[in-house]
Amino acid sequence: MANGNNTSTASQKMAKLVVAEKRENGSYGFRQKIVPLDDVEEELKAAKEQN
Repeated sequence: MANGNNTSTASQKMAKLVVAEKRENGSYGFRQKIVPLDDVEEELKAAKEQN
């Protein structure tokens, strides 16, 4: 391959994360993000630290 990787980005497994955030007025907002499956744990830790 041109970039030297054995896996193509088209076949890489991805995960969709949905994070709920409680707002000051009591309602909830939701953010969603699609990340590589290998990065899920890091993204969850980062989301917990933001709250």
